[in-house]
Amino acid sequence: GIIADKAVVSTQSTGGIIADKAVKSSFEKKMQLKQQKQNCKELANQILSERSEKAEARRKQEETNKKRREENERKCEIVQTITNTKKLKKIKKKQLRTIETR
Repeated sequence: GIIADKAVVSTQSTGGIIADKAVKSSFEKKMQLKQQKQNCKELANQILSERSEKAEARRKQEETNKKRREENERKCEIVQTITNTKKLKKIKKKQLRTIETR
């Protein structure tokens, strides 16, 4: 009773099972796929390098614009030279903060 229920009965022998052959791709197809992958990688690298070059150019342009802007601000400033340094002791602290030495 108990042993007969758990036993697995095989009606088909192992020789009767026919395994399909694996699909073989030709050497030319393998080389073609390899070439396509290589082309795809080269294109991706090219796109990345172009993007990084554009970002670098934009960063340099922003840097030069910032320098030019600072130079223009310095040119248009109204500068008053203090020849008598005793006046500095009389000036209030708030005014002293605005004074720049160059």
